[in-house]
Amino acid sequence: MTDPALTVDAVLSDDLREWLMRSLRYPVIAINVPSGAPSQSVMWFDLDPNEPDTILLNTKVGRAKDRWLRRDPQVSLCFEEGLTWVALRGTVELDDDRERALAHIGELAIRYGADPRQYDGQQRVMIRMRVEKVIRHD
Repeated sequence: MTDPALTVDAVLSDDLREWLMRSLRYPVIAINVPSGAPSQSVMWFDLDPNEPDTILLNTKVGRAKDRWLRRDPQVSLCFEEGLTWVALRGTVELDDDRERALAHIGELAIRYGADPRQYDGQQRVMIRMRVEKVIRHD
């Protein structure tokens, strides 16, 4: 590497997991749309406590994200804090268990300071991103 501040890895290290959770972060997800162009949006996230290389996200059933991820499960997430940034690449699996997904968005809402009741009755899907590449700039 020509940039000593840049590292590439295949897993989320313990110190990176701690950095991700140290403060409230809003990652940007990039998804491939049918035309091949990337679509980006800001997301809430959490780490899977049982699978150390899995990021948990959530969306409403039928939204563009839901449709596009069913077509192409490759994604990228970017987290930043000033000049420190982390880009995660991976593949998602959609968890269509509606009760689990609704409980998950409620937990995310509480974590991010929103009222979880605003999601009552919604049809949600949990996005499980398996991290395959970590690009980190410290």
